[in-house]
Amino acid sequence: MILTLPSFAKINWTLEILGKRSDGYHELRTLLQTISVAEELIFEPIASGIELFCDHPGVPCDETNLVYRAARLLADWGQISHGIRITLHKRIPTGAGLGGGSANAAVTLMALQRLWEMTVPTGELYAMAAKLGADVPCFLLGGTCLGVGRGDEVYPLPDIRADFLLLVNAGIQVPTKEVYGNLPGELTNPKPVAKMPTSFVAAYAAETTPNELTPLQNDLEIPVLARHPLLEEIKQRLWAAKARGVLMSGSGSTIFAIFDTEAERTNAQRELSQRDWWCVPVRTLGRAEYHQIYRQAFAAAEAQI
Repeated sequence: MILTLPSFAKINWTLEILGKRSDGYHELRTLLQTISVAEELIFEPIASGIELFCDHPGVPCDETNLVYRAARLLADWGQISHGIRITLHKRIPTGAGLGGGSANAAVTLMALQRLWEMTVPTGELYAMAAKLGADVPCFLLGGTCLGVGRGDEVYPLPDIRADFLLLVNAGIQVPTKEVYGNLPGELTNPKPVAKMPTSFVAAYAAETTPNELTPLQNDLEIPVLARHPLLEEIKQRLWAAKARGVLMSGSGSTIFAIFDTEAERTNAQRELSQRDWWCVPVRTLGRAEYHQIYRQAFAAAEAQI
C-alpha cells in the first residue's frame, strides 16, 4: 500500500517565555493552532532500510531530518525489519516558525503505525514525539491546543476559528538557537514567572475567535524584530492593509495576519506579493476536521489495495 498524506503547518496565537529551566530549555506557555497550508508525504513500503527523498535542495535526506529520525525511532520501538521509502514534497518555507519539519515527523509517526500494523500506546507515542521536537506533539493532537513545559506537553482546547488568515514570509532565516540566546534578561530568570497566560483564558471563551485573543503575544518577537527590521515593516504593512491582528509565528520568521473579510485579505496578499515574498492565504483547521482528513486518506489508500 502506498500512502499519501498532507502535513499541515501551525501558527502560535500566543507564545510566552516564563523563565529558564534547569535543563537549559525555556519554560513556555503557547497557544498552538493547525492551519490549512500543507506539504505532502508519500510512504511506500520497501524490503529494508529507510529512504528519504525531498524536492527541496536545502532539505537534508539523512538521519538529521526529523522524518528520517521519526521512522527510525518507530522502527526501533516496534523492532520492524522491513523498510520504507518516504518522499517529501516541500511546500512550507524552512525555518519559518510554522512547524513544517515537526509536522512531517508527526505525520510519519501516524503513517508508519498504519503501514506497519502497529499501535503505540498514546502516552508512549506523545513521549516519542516530544523526543523528536517540542512542536511535534501538537501535530498528533491537531486543532487548537495549549503547549506547556518546552511547548511539548500539549492539551486540547476549544477550537479557535479564523477563515481569513494570511501568511507572509520574506525568506529571512532565523535560527531558533539565536533567538533564545538573545532574549532579554527578564525572560531568562531561572525562577519561572507565575502568570496565567491570557491565551489559556481566551481559549475557553464560548465560540472563541481570534477577536478574544487581544493582544496577540509572542515574546520571541523581542529579539527577532530587533535584528530583522524587515519583519517589523511587514507587520506595519499588514496593519495598514486593515488586518485585525498581526503576529510573528513561533521563532519566526513568518508573520501572520487576521482579516475580517476575504476581500481585505486578497487586497493585502496582492500588495505584499509584489515584493516576491511568500504570501499564502490560509484558514484554521479544527481538531475534528484535522483528524477526519487523515481518516479519509487512510481509507482511500486501503480501498485501492
